Amino acid sequence: MTAATVWSAGATLSANTVIASTTGANGMFFRVTQSGTTGSSEPAWSTDVGVTIYDNNVRYISFSSTFEEISKVNPSAIIELFELHLVTAIHGANTIYRFHNGSSLNANGQITWKGNGYYRFPIEADGFAYQRGQLPRPTLSISNLSSTPNISAILLTVNATTTGNDLTGAKVIRIRTLAKFIDAINFADNTNSTADPNAEFPREVYFIDRKTTENREVVSWELSAVFDLMGIRAPKRQCTRSLFPAVGTFKQ
Repeated sequence: MTAATVWSAGATLSANTVIASTTGANGMFFRVTQSGTTGSSEPAWSTDVGVTIYDNNVRYISFSSTFEEISKVNPSAIIELFELHLVTAIHGANTIYRFHNGSSLNANGQITWKGNGYYRFPIEADGFAYQRGQLPRPTLSISNLSSTPNISAILLTVNATTTGNDLTGAKVIRIRTLAKFIDAINFADNTNSTADPNAEFPREVYFIDRKTTENREVVSWELSAVFDLMGIRAPKRQCTRSLFPAVGTFKQ
């Protein structure tokens, strides 16, 4: 599949054009089934496969390459990638570290996804499942034995900006795709007829809440969703009787 075009107002679209929402990659894309001109505001995109979306006189059908592949009897292997995003204000830099815990055909163990290199690195990550309606608090453990990069060295640099930070507040993005969709450069002959930069599962975004372990072998952190960080509530303000005496006293 060719790269998707991000939706825009008043655009003329031809049949079979692939459109992505403006909110970014979420695993769903929309193929034009009836050509026309898009409306003045973005339509309500479906999160289900095979749904028709109406946009002025344009019609789309929602699809997911990953959903279609994993529905097969023998699906392609899942590739799990991680990104660690630093924040200049608290970490002294906006560096992005990209890792994967697996193997590839490249001598250095790098996997290239959407043109970005993810280096092979011993990683253990779990706890992403939702339990009884509670937000997951995954744990991420990274080997501290390698020198490229050495995690403790990164912590020392970060802590020079914010004492005792240990990467707290850094963004961790979990990306999953399938082996058949990764960039052609990953293969010995630089050829992959099924490469698809749009084919990935919905991205999962977390933030480092606290460091739990650091020794010569491994560094571990506990992650949390943005609404689960210390001191953050949703909604921001709660209506209680102490502030609003009429709460709970309405009668029909």
